[in-house]
Amino acid sequence: MMIRFVLTILILFSLIVVSPVRAGDLRMANRLGAYVVEIALNRNPPIVGDNRIEISITDGNGRRVSEAQVLVNYYMPPMPRMAPMNYTTPAALKGDRYRAVLHLIMEGPWIIALKITIGGKRSTVKFHINAR
Repeated sequence: MMIRFVLTILILFSLIVVSPVRAGDLRMANRLGAYVVEIALNRNPPIVGDNRIEISITDGNGRRVSEAQVLVNYYMPPMPRMAPMNYTTPAALKGDRYRAVLHLIMEGPWIIALKITIGGKRSTVKFHINAR
């Protein structure tokens, strides 16, 4: 009887003390010729303010590409009577991923255009997000 009581108390305690579940990263992928470009934002959905982006580029064999130059251009589609919101930041290679911070200044739709240069050839891949 005592064991049941102790187990019940432990279960109740674990239900009360467990930390809240954090929503997962926002993850998206897109093809860029022979490459696959994946992004992960640390917030899902992205928020007004700072959002960390992590970019992974893999070749056709699944090997990570670490010799690319990645420029992150993020902007809100043009709207009547609104100043353009268009920002660019370089992504730095850390480990086998490229990282940057996007500072979104307004709720609504944003486009992330990654300008990727590999072997002297520059290409662009786009992702659409919605900030809240």
